[in-house]
Formats: sequence, structure tokens, C-alpha cells
Amino acid sequence: MSLKRLVLAALSVVVAALITVSLVGSYLEPQTQGQINLLQTNLSLQAHEWQELGDVATRDRLIGNVQSAIEAYEQVLATPTPQNQRLRLELGLLYADAGQRDRAFDTWQHLINEAQGATHSTAEVLMGLWADPPQLLPDAETLIKNALQGWFRDRALKRLYELQQRPDALTALTTAVQNRAQAAFYRLVLIGTTPLLGSLIGIVLWIVWIYQHLRRRPQEQPLPPLTAVPWGWETLWAGMVIWFALFFAISLVLMPLVRSFIGMALPLRSAMAQTLYALLTYALMTLAGLSWLWYFLRSFGKRPSDWLRWQGGVGGALRWGVSGYLAALPLVLLSSLISQALLKNQGGGNPLLEIILQSRDYTTFALLYVMVAVMAPFFEEILFRGFFFRSVQSYLPLGMAMGLTGLLFAIAHLNLADLLPLTVLGTVLSYIYWRSQNLGAAMVLHSLWNSGSFLGLLLLSGGTEAGF
Repeated sequence: MSLKRLVLAALSVVVAALITVSLVGSYLEPQTQGQINLLQTNLSLQAHEWQELGDVATRDRLIGNVQSAIEAYEQVLATPTPQNQRLRLELGLLYADAGQRDRAFDTWQHLINEAQGATHSTAEVLMGLWADPPQLLPDAETLIKNALQGWFRDRALKRLYELQQRPDALTALTTAVQNRAQAAFYRLVLIGTTPLLGSLIGIVLWIVWIYQHLRRRPQEQPLPPLTAVPWGWETLWAGMVIWFALFFAISLVLMPLVRSFIGMALPLRSAMAQTLYALLTYALMTLAGLSWLWYFLRSFGKRPSDWLRWQGGVGGALRWGVSGYLAALPLVLLSSLISQALLKNQGGGNPLLEIILQSRDYTTFALLYVMVAVMAPFFEEILFRGFFFRSVQSYLPLGMAMGLTGLLFAIAHLNLADLLPLTVLGTVLSYIYWRSQNLGAAMVLHSLWNSGSFLGLLLLSGGTEAGF
């Protein structure tokens, strides 16, 4: 074995080990989807307060009730998470609102014993509000407004104002609650109906495409394949292994070293600090990856960009990208449900979701959106569809090449929760690239998918505090 192959083999072992550790480690983490489900639960609680929807029984049937929210919280809290203390504060309020005062007191007492700072003080305030007789502690209103959000903040403030006998404050709160409830209901409708309508259109598209395929006569000209590449398996293997090595070197070595040189005065506690760190990390990964591909491809007789297909121009990219997005919706949503059922709230998730959920200002939103909807689709489609899929479809049957590309695309995201859904999405991205012969179509699809997920999170989360 030559020295080059020996080094490549060693690098492959290291990369495989890092990927395996990341995937196994993600299984020990709770799914980010659990937090997203709770955001929808919280939005439902707010919408339930809108009296224009009818009486309480009608609203229970239409939206759900406190008991269903309790069950959702208990399911998520069955797995320890960094957000457990805040969630237990909220669960105690749900118990209190449902008349289960003993369970509420047990929940808050646990926080008083274990938590510190604002969480400890807020738990004491809530216990005092629902005690018999009630106890009004100093700074109760300030603590409630700072520690709680949405329905939970409104419910605690209502209890406080009633005990303080402040009718003006209670009237203003009631009016604000109705306004927020109406907005929450419309957001719920938008979040619920958009994926459903998109999925129905996607199913129709698949029926049309399958029909077209079945009607195609054997003597008719098949869809043109992408031009075969002149390099073989070993060269492709080397290209992807080195890219993964660059990925880990930047994320696990270079960026932590940069932080240490800057000094530990950069704790990355704020959403903006985390966003800037993630943006710089991804920018370096993109620069390193594109530089490597340019160096790798330039020895094969064409300009590196000439290996990427752009047939049909911008119009073709938009047409196939939008169609591909709609076609992907029902398949990815179904695979996400299957993944959640199999992993039972384990498997981790994309770390960017945590940052998005914490964000509260336009600048952070804009930077995150550029990263997920512009940078990620541009680079990842060049790497996975433009290079990897273009390569393996030269050696393997088309369907197998699409599936393998989708699997590698999912593995590169390094969490088990997204493994099945991203494999399906990656396969559809390869299919759209092949059908359109236009890498721009895959980029548009990828951008639309990330944009939809991003905007959905903003609607579910506290994005309204920044004007959403």
C-alpha cells in the first residue's frame, strides 16, 4: 500500500469514528422537536383564550385544553433537558390552572430546593400566589414578566392582579390577552394549513410524474443522464474523506482555538454571539470546501464550474425548485413522524434550532436566515449533488445513487433525529437535480425548505417580540 493510500485509510478511520461518536452521542440528547412541539402547545394555550371562537367546550374541541398541554409537558420532561427548570415552572402553572394544586406545589417546591436565581425566586412567587392564604412576595410582577412568557405570564399576572385588587391592570391585561389570543389563532391556522396544502399539491405532482413515467414508451428517448465523470471510486472517496476531515478540523479544532486565543471573555451566552460564531464557522467550512473542490477538479481537463449542470437557467431552477419543494413536503413530513415515533424524543437536532428559538432581534434573525437559506443551500448542493451525486450516478444505478447521496447528506448533519427525514429530503434533491439537469433547482428547493422551517420556528417562538 502506498503512503498516500495509508494516510487516506487512517484519515477515513478517524472521520468514521468522529461521525459515529457524534451520531451515538446525539441519541443521548433530547430531540429539538420536543421543544418545537411545546412551542405549538403554548401557542394553542394562547389561542384558546380567544372568546370569539365560542364557549370553553367549543374551544377545547377546536384547539385543545390544559390537560392536553399537561400531557405534552410531562412527555418532554420525561427526558432531562437544559430547559427543564423553565419547563417545570410552566408545568406547575398548568397544574394550578387545572385545579391540581398539590402537584403544582410539589413541582415548584422541587425548583425552590434545586434551582437558583430567578427560577428559584419565581417558583416562590408562584407558590405564594396559589397558597391558602395567598402570600404576595416583593417584586412578584417583575419576576413574572421576566421569567415567564405567553399564556403562562398572562395567567400568573391575572392571579396577581386579582389578589392585589387592581381592576385597571386586570382590564388592560384582559384586553391584551384577547389581542394576543387572536394573533395566536391565526398563526396556528397558518402553521397548520400551509404544510397540509403544500403536501396535497406535492402528492398530485408525484402522481403526475409517475403517470408520465409509466406512459413513456420503451422506444421513446429516456431522460438524458448526467455526463459520466472521469474519476473513479477511489478518487471520490478521497475527495469526501478530506472534506469531512476539513469539516471536523474547523469545527472541533480551529474555531475552539480561535475562541481560546480571543479569551474566555467570549462565553457565547447570547443568541447574537452564538449566531456570529456559527456564521464564522460555516463561512470557513464553505471556503475550505469550495477551495478543496476547485483544487480537486481542476486536474480533470475542465474548469471546476463546468462540471456543474445549469440547464434551463434561472427559470428552470425556479420551476423545478418550487415543484421539488412541494413534492418533498409529504415525504419528509411522514418520515419525520416515523423518526419521532422510533426514537421517542431522543436523537438531538440541528444546533441552529436552539439559537433560532432564543433569538429576539432582527439582526440575529437576518444573519441566521442568510446562513440557513443562502449559504447552506449554495455550498451543500455543490458538494452533495454537484459533486458526490454526479460522481456516484456514473457507477451505480440511478435510484441507488440518489439514495446513497441522500444518506450521506443526512449523516453529515450528525444527529439521529434528522437521519431519516434528511435522507428522504436528500434523495428528493438528487431526483430534482437529475430531472432538471440544473443544480440551481436543487439550491432553490433546499433554500425553500430551510426558509419554510425557519419561518415556521419564528411563528411558533417568541419572534413576535421582535415584530413578527
